[in-house]
Amino acid sequence: MDPDKVNLLVAVSAGLLSFLSPCILPIIPAFIGYLSGVSLEEGNRKKVFFHALFFVMGFSFAFTLMGASAGALGQVLREILPFIQKAGGILIILFGLHIMGLLKIPALYQEKKLHFNPGPGAGYGASFLAGVVFSTGWTPCVGPILAAILLMAGNSATAWRGALLLAAYSLGLGIPFLVVGAAFLPLSRLLRQAIRHGKFVSWVTGLFLIALGFLLFTDKLKFLGGI
Repeated sequence: MDPDKVNLLVAVSAGLLSFLSPCILPIIPAFIGYLSGVSLEEGNRKKVFFHALFFVMGFSFAFTLMGASAGALGQVLREILPFIQKAGGILIILFGLHIMGLLKIPALYQEKKLHFNPGPGAGYGASFLAGVVFSTGWTPCVGPILAAILLMAGNSATAWRGALLLAAYSLGLGIPFLVVGAAFLPLSRLLRQAIRHGKFVSWVTGLFLIALGFLLFTDKLKFLGGI
């Protein structure tokens, strides 16, 4: 498999793990319902789906810009990129240990996000803006995984590859949102049941980040395509 395709697969997987994280998954049904102004009991698939779609478009837009910026910065810092990659690999391993609960990094327990409260049923534009705001924080959940993909974007040393990686990350994070939006009522019940497996997801995510950090530190990620 082409190394670029491997990187995209890693980014999509990272987005999916972000969605399944214990502090995002539990709020999804209520949050989408709040934006659309539809309760879990009412159900209005079309309205809920479009609010979910605009929310996904919002954070995808912001994440893709971040990826392009990281790639462009990597191009400027090309000469010291190997050092940044090794330092980033170590940092990502620490993030993985943090998510698994084996290491506590106090800064990651502080949510750093812009506050945006459009009110229920505020319109599709509000859902788009909520997605943009979502991308700016939720540090304990999205931050460590997003940092890993941004490091990969910077390592690509091109703006378009960085944008593509973050678009892939957004795809992995966004598809589950859209699935929930398309089948809001039945899946909201299913998500409540899935919450009980949050500890397992945290360990899987942590191991994913540790493996990714090791591959970045040893500069072996690009060779996975040859396996």
